[in-house]
Amino acid sequence: MISVIIPIINEAEILEAFLRKLLNQPGDWEIFVADGGSMDGTREVLSRFAGIKLVRSGGGRGKQMNDGARQAQGEFLLFLHADTTLPANALLKIEEALADSSVAAGCFSLEFDHPGRFFRILSIFSRINHPFFTYGDQGLFLRANTFREIGGFKEIPVMEDVEIQERLRKIGTFVKLKEPVFTSARRYQQNGPLRQHLITTGVVLLYHLGVSPLYLGRRYYGTHRKGEIR
Repeated sequence: MISVIIPIINEAEILEAFLRKLLNQPGDWEIFVADGGSMDGTREVLSRFAGIKLVRSGGGRGKQMNDGARQAQGEFLLFLHADTTLPANALLKIEEALADSSVAAGCFSLEFDHPGRFFRILSIFSRINHPFFTYGDQGLFLRANTFREIGGFKEIPVMEDVEIQERLRKIGTFVKLKEPVFTSARRYQQNGPLRQHLITTGVVLLYHLGVSPLYLGRRYYGTHRKGEIR
């Protein structure tokens, strides 16, 4: 069984359509939604879906995903953002990938829900199997035992998705499936595509140079406490 863990905060506008698509995936799975303190009706949307388990959490995306994983019963874990849509038969493809004992973890390639050339270029780079081109919106999957053995996500304001990858790549193969997930371009459209890309690239570079994730969260995303970044 695959446990799908979805960290959210204030996603009422998109959550229902996202869950209906997810529920159409074939396979043996359970779904946990780890809510970081939504104030927009997100929990009312969740109440319409029987069987989806709400995990009340907070303190940032890393903590939300850890809290969801603690309740998971599946052999495999999939961490999925609420604005990301899986390809057809994605859960079955995850099972196939993790059937190889040399594989520690993996994710999907990425495409955006926007036809612009800028987003097509980003999608091409997302196929490169390296932490610099691999992020949480690409759907991280791994064995539950592996997740527990490495201690889960570090509960830091930013770069928790890159940090866990670095540890996973040291213990086994990290695969990137050719089938893409489709993610929203809303953050790029809100902030301006080039500006958002420069911010993201700058944060990743500084993180790899050893700059504190706490400082990066405050400086580049305007956060003052854990849990404000989305």
